[in-house]
Amino acid sequence: MPLYAALKARTSDSATLSAWKKRTAARLLTLRAALHDHIYRYRGDTSHTHERDDAAWLRVATWNLREFDTPKYGGRLGESIYFIAEIISHFDLVAVQEVREDLRALGRVINILGSHEWDFIATDVTEGRPGNRERMVFIYRTSKVRFTNVAGELTLSDKDKITHSFNNAFQNPAGISLAMPVAMSELLPSQMPLKKSKDRLKLASDVILDLPEEASLRLPPGTKLILKKGMEVRKTDGALSILAGDAPDPELIKDAMVLFPEGLITHDELQFARTPFLVTFQAGWLKCMFCTVHIYYGSGSEGLALRNQEIERLTRFLAKRARNENDSDANNFFFVLGDFNIVGKDHTTWESLHTNGFSVPEQLRAIPHGSNVKRDKAYDQIAFWQPGSRSRKGSTCIDIGNAGIFDFFKYVFREGEDDAEGEDEQYYADAVGKTKLNYRTWRTYQMSDHLPMWIELRIDFCDDYLCDISRQDDAVS
Repeated sequence: MPLYAALKARTSDSATLSAWKKRTAARLLTLRAALHDHIYRYRGDTSHTHERDDAAWLRVATWNLREFDTPKYGGRLGESIYFIAEIISHFDLVAVQEVREDLRALGRVINILGSHEWDFIATDVTEGRPGNRERMVFIYRTSKVRFTNVAGELTLSDKDKITHSFNNAFQNPAGISLAMPVAMSELLPSQMPLKKSKDRLKLASDVILDLPEEASLRLPPGTKLILKKGMEVRKTDGALSILAGDAPDPELIKDAMVLFPEGLITHDELQFARTPFLVTFQAGWLKCMFCTVHIYYGSGSEGLALRNQEIERLTRFLAKRARNENDSDANNFFFVLGDFNIVGKDHTTWESLHTNGFSVPEQLRAIPHGSNVKRDKAYDQIAFWQPGSRSRKGSTCIDIGNAGIFDFFKYVFREGEDDAEGEDEQYYADAVGKTKLNYRTWRTYQMSDHLPMWIELRIDFCDDYLCDISRQDDAVS
């Protein structure tokens, strides 16, 4: 349970600090009660029997903590750190995305949780603009979860790397010089995606045209021809020439290469924008590999294409790994969880996640609302890999209990009908006023613009194991 000794009233406290402690404690009580009701109402459990049940279940959550912790809007308030720690304390293993380079805020959360009972494992920051210098982090309760010494950032092989739609395209800043057998206007479709901008018509999206076979390209200055080692050479009257081989065109030089000046060819074979993080844990009988991700968001059709590629390449990589592991250890299970930037459950991004044997548990699919604060997007998900044969090979299996998405803004940093008298917005008016944000946006930098999503996994298979033994043939030793 979290450590709240720092909230204890002291004679040296100023009136302002004393009032803050009382208010923070009151909000924490409300938050604790709400979390308890949220988690245990699924079982209809209002008694203390849940403590016995909890020993048999592992609660796993994923939470994108918006830019944790950015200083650009003043950083998190003291109560925000307490609220975040209180929420995390109701789970056993939490995958956290968008943790920034400075780990001091995360350290404050761990101190409130209790470093004697909680620990974390984090990646280094991902470099580059899409990486946003973010870390992937697992926070776990050491009395329930054991890190089993394998952790790594996932990288793709050359053949599986992510590519832009126009990978390997040629672009000359001076313009493309084409010799065409027909006028360019004859190649343009009758209907073009157009938009008007400052009295000019411009293309509203990319258009790809087929060039006629007779078209030729004038090469830009600085282009070089590469003749590769081992090519056959003909010597005639003291002059050397390169054989065309069996090519019907005598000007076709087989196996030669054209080298364009630097920067004219787009050759963007990409790794993940933010490197996925795979870690092995064991809780009770259950051994799992958990991979947490923050999939590229992007914009427009190109951004969406890259997003789908990242999700599909991820599941392909992990499924191959899972199949290999399943052959040698059927009791080791693969989960992927995090911010997938999935638009919705009827979208291609959702379909991409459900490839290569991965699927989202029915308990999460049945939740009608999204995991973002507006509850209209399915950004965050938890999925697991299921082998083709669903019969239980080992002594454990994937047994999903309850699941949920917790909306903390109903209890802290409230607004609207959750705060009919506007008490919270008024209380934080001075803090909001120091930024250029409105209250609704500002509060997402105190908590997050994502809500924590969670599932329960059964970790006690003792009865199943003993039953299997009791049913064995007496001749089996």
